Amino acid sequence: MTLRDYLVSLKKHWVVVVALALLGAIAGYGYSQLQPEIFRSESTVIVIPARGDNTNELVQGSNYVANLVQTYAVVATSPTVLNPVIEDLGLNTSASSLAGTITVESPLNTVVLNIAVVSRDPALARDVADAVASELASAVQGLSPQNAEEQSAVRIETISPAKLSQFPVSPNVRLLTIAGAIAGLVAGVVFALLRRLLATRLTNAGDITALTDTPILGDVSQTPGSRPLPALIRADPTGSAAESLRSIVANLRFADVDGKSKVLLITSGTSGEGKSSIGVSIAQIMAEQGAKVLLVDADLRRASVATYTQLEGSVGLTTVLLGDVSIADAVQIWGNDGLHILTSGVLPPNPGQLLTSDHLVEFIETVRASYDYVIFDSAPVLAVSDPLLLAPVVDGIVLVARSRVTKRDMILRTITAFETTRVPILGIVLNGVKRVKNTSPYYRAEEKKRPFGLPPATSST
Repeated sequence: MTLRDYLVSLKKHWVVVVALALLGAIAGYGYSQLQPEIFRSESTVIVIPARGDNTNELVQGSNYVANLVQTYAVVATSPTVLNPVIEDLGLNTSASSLAGTITVESPLNTVVLNIAVVSRDPALARDVADAVASELASAVQGLSPQNAEEQSAVRIETISPAKLSQFPVSPNVRLLTIAGAIAGLVAGVVFALLRRLLATRLTNAGDITALTDTPILGDVSQTPGSRPLPALIRADPTGSAAESLRSIVANLRFADVDGKSKVLLITSGTSGEGKSSIGVSIAQIMAEQGAKVLLVDADLRRASVATYTQLEGSVGLTTVLLGDVSIADAVQIWGNDGLHILTSGVLPPNPGQLLTSDHLVEFIETVRASYDYVIFDSAPVLAVSDPLLLAPVVDGIVLVARSRVTKRDMILRTITAFETTRVPILGIVLNGVKRVKNTSPYYRAEEKKRPFGLPPATSST
């Protein structure tokens, strides 16, 4: 996948990404509301050496105190200090439990101790912090060595008593809400990318390019409402749908630079991919551009060309192959551009026998000499073997796939099925691509109403 593919996937699933981010934020906020409020109070003390008689004694005293600061930080959370605090405040706890709520830190290169206490009760946090500072001062006097005057060589004084906290330090509602939103956003992005990476169905031409070297002739956007593609092209010959078919026809000619592919087979892997509507539409555009075209409905199992064109379907290919009527009598003209169409005729019980008969070979040789292009609309190759029977007598194959319907493995199986025939696959047409609003002034908006006389929508085969 390219960077563009990732961005397209994120754009496609942006609603899910935003929704998960919002749900994450709500979950984070809800979690914060379930947590108890914790308040913090801090008392600051300083460790002071006994006064020296000269500068040298003062320096020695300061160095001595600096070496003891970390020791006193440990003493502050020892039972020696905390047991008297518990007794004085009448707390129902143990020294070890109380020590878990106390943090004593000394800023670098100082003889200051910051005694911080956390509690659900802001008043209790303040009282414990002050009590620990007071009891630490008393304990240090008992632990410190005596000077010549039988006084403690070190004393501790409170320089900043604890204050009553007005706001809790935990939970951090803003932080938890943002963290939840970020977690939801990441989950949404992962979901979008995994949907793209693990997708089994084709969505755009890039998916086909990643699977095979078979050329992409073009894509056709899904038709608005239930209107079939041939009807849309007749109704709006300057619309985006018609232009996309013109591009496909142009690419077909580029694929056949030698002009040897006059007889084309249009098929798909399975039903429902729109191969019949694409076949009729390609024939329409070729006829519009001045070519003499014969469209043959060779799907002798589920014929649909007669339905798309509203032509008589009882007389057609089968009746010609059986010798009941001549080609000239069976061919019908459809549209102002003089497109010649040969419908399927009565569907036979044994299509395979007709498609492998010498009559079909003779038929193709006859129409090859009479038309610039002969287009066969055949049954899906993964469903029946009819296209494989037709392949040896045609010049090139056009495969049709449908966006969000055709699976990746199906398009590969379809291509593989024709490899043994040694008939070139001229390209793939991706049908039913999701429409993007077209604001180009070169296209007129497709008419929303079906013109009088055009057939209603039918399922594409």
